[in-house]
Amino acid sequence: MPRLAPSLFRQARKQISPFAPLLLPVCRTLDSTANELRWIKEHVNSTDSLVPRKLGIWQACLKREKGIPLQYILGNQPFGPLDILCKPGVLIPRPETESIITHLTTLLPFSSSPLKILDLCTGTGCIPLLIASLLPSTSQTLGVDISPLAISLSRQNLSHNISLSHLPLSASKSITFTKSDIFSPSFLSSLPFSPGELDILTSNPPYISPAGFNKNTERSVRFYEPKLALVPDVNLGKGYDCLPEDVFYARLLEIVSVLQPKRVLFEVGDVEQARRVAEMVVRGGELKNYAGTVEIWRDDPEGEEKERISLRNNGEEVEVKGRGNGRGVYFWRKDC
Repeated sequence: MPRLAPSLFRQARKQISPFAPLLLPVCRTLDSTANELRWIKEHVNSTDSLVPRKLGIWQACLKREKGIPLQYILGNQPFGPLDILCKPGVLIPRPETESIITHLTTLLPFSSSPLKILDLCTGTGCIPLLIASLLPSTSQTLGVDISPLAISLSRQNLSHNISLSHLPLSASKSITFTKSDIFSPSFLSSLPFSPGELDILTSNPPYISPAGFNKNTERSVRFYEPKLALVPDVNLGKGYDCLPEDVFYARLLEIVSVLQPKRVLFEVGDVEQARRVAEMVVRGGELKNYAGTVEIWRDDPEGEEKERISLRNNGEEVEVKGRGNGRGVYFWRKDC
């Protein structure tokens, strides 16, 4: 990353605020610095505290200077129509996740029948909560995570967004979050869904390799966001014929083969990982009901850009939709 010129720090102090030079190294541009400082000031002004206002702004700027994610400092992140609470120890929702989940909801045919949804590795609960906010017909939604911190926060997000009227009061009964290990042999038997009745299965699992985590992630991610939510445990790969970073997809596809959901969307790290996941779907003997339906989505899947790429295991082609980085693998049951 190139160093910033001293003159840029002088500009930040003169044109924006004496606090701005603290934010500039992480924000990199004057416009971004001005925006973050505005959000920090709004946060401090709206928070009841015995700390004087200027001291509160300075303390927040010092945290940001260290690389602490802005969402942990402000305590929230907008996500579609929702306000998602954010706390250290739980992965921060990304705009790309919002984009592909929003696109997913536009593909569902109109139905007065209530929907059943399962989200695995739910984190803040942002995915099932967003689906529920966009699809009022949702009747039974379950979010699952192994982290007690994540489950506690997802439940807070449910209550928080009901209190803000972003979700209906009925969501308190139709949406639940539970702590569970999806690799446990008893996991499937613990679910309240029978094979074939699930409408949507989603997951944004850990998908970064240990080497990729150390070399390619931003400093704020490496030092402040939970590695548990980003990098699969190397011990989970035993018994699966895949790269270590793909082991969650191998397990998720085992779950899909049993539950046979109507529609499935997995978030991935890039197009190459999406290709590998698509190959897993195509070669899965128990996934024949999904044959020929696999798509790869980019960050903005609603873009008009489309291309086709070949899978390595059998030469079959799948469509890649949208603009940006590879972000999701979507497939659906052929009878839907």
